[in-house]
Amino acid sequence: MVLIVEYEIATPILRRTVEAVSRIDIEEIYQSATGETKLIVWMYASDLNGVESALADDETVQSFTLLEERSDRRLYSVSLSDRGEEHLTYPAAAEYDIAYLDITVTKDTRIRARIPTRDALMAYRDHCRERDIPFRIHRIFSESDAIGDRYGVTEHQREALLAALDEGYFDVPRETTLSAIAATLDISDQALSARLRRGQANLLQNTLRKPDAPDEPGEWDPS
Repeated sequence: MVLIVEYEIATPILRRTVEAVSRIDIEEIYQSATGETKLIVWMYASDLNGVESALADDETVQSFTLLEERSDRRLYSVSLSDRGEEHLTYPAAAEYDIAYLDITVTKDTRIRARIPTRDALMAYRDHCRERDIPFRIHRIFSESDAIGDRYGVTEHQREALLAALDEGYFDVPRETTLSAIAATLDISDQALSARLRRGQANLLQNTLRKPDAPDEPGEWDPS
């Protein structure tokens, strides 16, 4: 049964940085050609002056690059340090075919993920606990019962896909550019590209490769 799981973990990753902002949204996690783990992150705050000092002092950050700046937020590319890598749960999630849908960092790290089976969820949870990473589940429900998340597409992904469709981005030849759509949505080209890729992957996974119907509907209490 494919599950949508909302949970919290407590890791030191970006913990020093988030003290200087109201919240951090992680748009993408990937490995560079040199093997570095990189995060594409939005930093939100009413006063952004202390963000880069906090990043420089954050022991989980190796380096960072400002990609875009708005009045209330900045987009950064962040490379993790060895300490950051040690506490990263993304490799374990990938091992168990777990797909992150949304990641928000405040006092804890809140994650919304698609998890293929209950066994995968338990294995991932055990991996976190074995590494002394607190793991707390908030909500679990079957993907087919997800309200407002039809086909596993998040609200941000849905907005991006519909904007691209309406503006003719998927037409042949294209009627618009990625940059034009990104400007309309007030996000960066890189953030829009990530949302479109994830959204299309979710649609394909849940239409052309539609999972089997769950054996029981609604929320599930793992205890």
